Order: sequence, then C-alpha cells, then structure tokens
Amino acid sequence: MTGKYNAMLDQMVRDYSLVTHGYSGAAPANPYPMFEEKRAKCPVMHGDLLQENSIPSMADYMMTGRPVVTLYRYNDIHSVLMNPDDWLSYIVGDGFGAAVDNLLLTAMDGEEHTKYRKTLQKPFMRGQIRKLMETLIRPVVVNEFVEKLRPNGKADLLREFALPFPIRAMYAYFGFPHDEDLLGNLASWAIQVVAAPQTDPEVAKVTIPQSMVAGQSMFETLMPIVQQYRARGEMRNDILGYMMTTEHEGEKFSDEDIANFIRMLLLAAGETTTRSFANMMVQLLEEPDVLEELRQDLSLVPKAVMETMRRDPTAGAVARIAARDMEIGGMTIPKGTAVLCSIASANRDPEVYDDPDRLWLKRPMRPLLSFGFGPHMCLGMHMALTEMEVALEEILDLPGLRFDPAYPQPEIRGLNMRGPDALHVLWDVDGA
Repeated sequence: MTGKYNAMLDQMVRDYSLVTHGYSGAAPANPYPMFEEKRAKCPVMHGDLLQENSIPSMADYMMTGRPVVTLYRYNDIHSVLMNPDDWLSYIVGDGFGAAVDNLLLTAMDGEEHTKYRKTLQKPFMRGQIRKLMETLIRPVVVNEFVEKLRPNGKADLLREFALPFPIRAMYAYFGFPHDEDLLGNLASWAIQVVAAPQTDPEVAKVTIPQSMVAGQSMFETLMPIVQQYRARGEMRNDILGYMMTTEHEGEKFSDEDIANFIRMLLLAAGETTTRSFANMMVQLLEEPDVLEELRQDLSLVPKAVMETMRRDPTAGAVARIAARDMEIGGMTIPKGTAVLCSIASANRDPEVYDDPDRLWLKRPMRPLLSFGFGPHMCLGMHMALTEMEVALEEILDLPGLRFDPAYPQPEIRGLNMRGPDALHVLWDVDGA
C-alpha cells in the first residue's frame, strides 16, 4: 500500500473512532445485562436511555426538554415502526440533518416519503443488488482486498478491509470514477457528518462546524462528477444513470437534485456496513465452534449475517415522535412525546427469541429490526447484506483465521453505532 493510501485509511479510522466514542458515552460496552433488567422492570420507561448514558439523544438531540420514553420490548417497537402515520420520523434529521440541507429520506414522513422512496428504491431492490454479487462486489472484495492481504498472514480487518471495501463497492455502483482520493475524502466527510452529535460541548464545538464543512465539501465534490457523467451521455446501469433517466412526479432530476440525493445516500453507504461486518467477525471469532460450523457449510453464510446483526446490531436505537395521543404497554404516550426504540434490546427479547444471547446460525428468524422495519426500512439493506455475505465467504477462505494474541481482544461498544475499535487477526500462510 502506498503512503497516501495508508494516510487515507488512518484518517478514516480517526473519523470512525470519533463516532464510536461519541455513541459510547458512559454506557457499559456490553449493555445486554442492562437491557435484560430494563425489559423486566420498566419496558416502557420514562426518560431517554441515551441521554442517561451521556450519549447524543436521537429523540431530543437539541436538548429542548421534549418528553422522551424509551421502549425495550420487541413487540412494542415493532408496532411503532409499522405505524408511520401515528409515529413520525422527522426527528431523525435533528442530529446531523443541517449538514445535508435537511434532505434525509429517513426523516421524511407521509406522502413525501412514500413518493421519494418509490422513485429511488428500484436500484436498491434485492433482485437488482443480487445481480451485482458476482459482477461487481466479489471482484472488488477478492481482487482489491482479500488477495492483497492473503500473503501477509495478519491484518487489522477493520482498518484494512471493513472500512474501505463497502465504500469501494458502493461507490462503484453509484457510478463514481475509481479514484482513491475521491473515495477517501467522501468517506471521511460522510463519517464527519455522522459524528456531529456529541454530548461533550467542547468536542461538539469542533464536530458540529466540521460536519457543516464536510456536508458542503461533499456537495461541491459531487456536483462536477454528476455534471461530467451527464455530459458523457452514456447512461450506465448504475445509480447515477438511473437517477438521470427516471422521473419524480413527472419531472427529471436536475444535477443539483442528484448531487443532494447522492450525498444523503453516502451517509449510510459505508460505515454502517463496516460496523456490521466488524461486529459479525468479532462474534464469530469469539465462538470457534460456530465459526467452524460455518466453514463446513457455507450455505449458512446468509444466516450468519442475519443472526449476528440480530445479536449485536450496529444501529442500536431509532427514534419516532407521537403524532397523537398513543398507548404502549398500558402507558399513555401524549402527542409530541418522542419514543426511543432500543433495537438492541428488542433483538434479545426472550418473548420473541429463544435463548436470545446464544449465537445460533440455524435460529428460526423473526422479522429483523436491525435495518428498521416497515415503510422506513433501510433503503440500502440488500446492498449491505450482499456485501457482508460476499465478504464473509472470502474472509473464511483465509485458513486458520483467529484473533491476534499480540493485541487485546476486540470489544464491541456503544449504545448506538456499535462497533470495535480495531480487529487484529492472524491466519495461516502457505509455506509459512
């Protein structure tokens, strides 16, 4: 790797770590015993779990004093996510929406959300994404990453693989030119936008202005890419090509519209997949018997992806706000009250999952909440799942994969945006 590329990775790790630190606060790295207690004693809890742990609140980011209730049970949270008319999503944009001109699909409600999602979802549907598995995603994973790492016998899989590979694959599907500087800049700027919410006011004095600059830099970088793509006149089978040829409410998207929407999509184009992959690998490496079961039967790879995302999800919480007086679990939730939905707690609810702490590849699955659920389910879900499946298959091809004992065993932390700080591993090299 070149010095320039290493410097890019170092910057991405710093930005990634800032997000992890911001969403860890005072919470225990392993929050699951706490969730077990909350589900039993106060499954519908007055108060904000994130604020209580010195973590930026998704439910009242601006700390206006908005009343907040935290939900811990699967069925309560599922009912909220399935009812977008009574539980609104606009507060999702409170934290970092300003950095992207408040253009966030996840923060739209009602007809606006329905129409935009219908227009944008085609290139992200499962059938479209699965076509990319062998033509785009696997060649990137194998040729640009795994085969280059293989002779080394060791790596920090977070820094050298999990951070760059989903960004590289996703940016190729966007239709961007293959340019390491472009990849690194856009990825770092996107993470800086996500890192804006911080509870430490001294840190926030840096991260909030930084996020605004990052959002503007993203737009200024994307506009010429969009303009050059249109000028070439070759509409390829990628997202830029799709957005230039499709119509929304009878009108074509302008270059500015496309740059804004691509910027919005970039916020989730890499880092959440990075964290989900890293979390998955930590869990599998902690359970050698399960890892060996997977090696012996690669048909279990999709189940391994889903089960690890259930057991320790990256997106640990989402928020909604009551559009009218509602009732959950026997408690009245007045109009204007926000609910913080603890996805991580719901995913280990014993009322829904038998032996929920166990990593069980053949577990009968219920609808997974880790990508959200209902009309606001993550638009990029199928891309993330496909990237993780391909990456897991190829990483399993490294013989004797194990934690590197020269480093502390990685620990997944954070009540939201969960992930390890590093993932040092060894494997056997032929002839070594």
